[in-house]
Amino acid sequence: MCTINDVRNAVANGVSKTDALSLFTQCDFRVLAKVADELTVKVTGDTVTFVNNVVINYTNVCVAQCPICAFYRPKGHPEAYLRNPQEVVKGVLEAKVNYGVSELHINGGFHPDLTIEYFEELFSSVKKAAPEVTIKGPTAAEVDFYAKVWRMSTREVLERFKTAGLDALSGGGAEILSEDVRRIITPYKFNAEAWLRISHEAHELGLRSNATMMYGHVEEPHHIIDHLFSIRRLQEETNGILLFIPIKFVPWNTKLYRDGLVKGPAPAELDVKVTAISRIVLGGTIKRIGAYWTSVGKRLASTLLLAGANDLVGTMINEQVLRQAGSSEPLRPTTVAELAHIVREVGRRPMVRDTFHMRLIEVN
Repeated sequence: MCTINDVRNAVANGVSKTDALSLFTQCDFRVLAKVADELTVKVTGDTVTFVNNVVINYTNVCVAQCPICAFYRPKGHPEAYLRNPQEVVKGVLEAKVNYGVSELHINGGFHPDLTIEYFEELFSSVKKAAPEVTIKGPTAAEVDFYAKVWRMSTREVLERFKTAGLDALSGGGAEILSEDVRRIITPYKFNAEAWLRISHEAHELGLRSNATMMYGHVEEPHHIIDHLFSIRRLQEETNGILLFIPIKFVPWNTKLYRDGLVKGPAPAELDVKVTAISRIVLGGTIKRIGAYWTSVGKRLASTLLLAGANDLVGTMINEQVLRQAGSSEPLRPTTVAELAHIVREVGRRPMVRDTFHMRLIEVN
């Protein structure tokens, strides 16, 4: 078992993959959390940030039908839907009036019938109706799928999305950046190299992004460490990642759970360890690490704010993907005041940010 000084020394000497795997597997979660919290305070002080945002899924139709997902519906299913651009605009305007949101988080499934013009109309319509609302949208996985359908390069798709009004890329689709894991959890999605390449292209075009990691399913510790080092390398090359978000797998309504490959949610100790090792590996290369309350719950999210995380991601009004999977979070909208209370409970200062972490406003 390692000590706090062992972890501090490893950090001071520069953490290698071998070091990180050893720390992750051999150290008590409280030891890792202590050092990760010390690092976080050095990077961003006592502030915890989040954005006030609304989530709108343009469609739940998806041909990938991943075993980790409970959100998708096949085309023609009674619960399948596709929102037209004006429906999305209406949702944005309502969220702006009712909750004061500054960001639209928009993504969906792999709908085989959608055209590039659909997305161009969607993004441009939102920008025209609410120019002050940032559009953070499709994942690299969606970009890859639609590029293939439209017979375009992924760079061209990104360029046209940006011209139409897209401001940033969401970080989903990364899951675990290891092919042996992806063959089980996302067998019909693109590979890890493509996620990294498309993220790199987006950053080159001025579209910054989040980055995610979904853990707590069939991965092993070395997959988590490999993923973190891939994310760190991407950030060192582009400096385009705004926020890193470890996402706890919610299994209940997924095929992975029904098939018995996952028995239940990961234990809280793993949540703390993953957050802490994320900070220890990433250091200050990515300043903000998310405690994603929609996947771990608000109570545990507050603990993660003392274990390397310093961002609550967002109010995430209308989030459906994790709720469809069986998240226990209530359906009512979460407010800025509620997230600020979580932050104050652990002795930190709550700050509402914009998508790009440039404007920070302390919540009184």
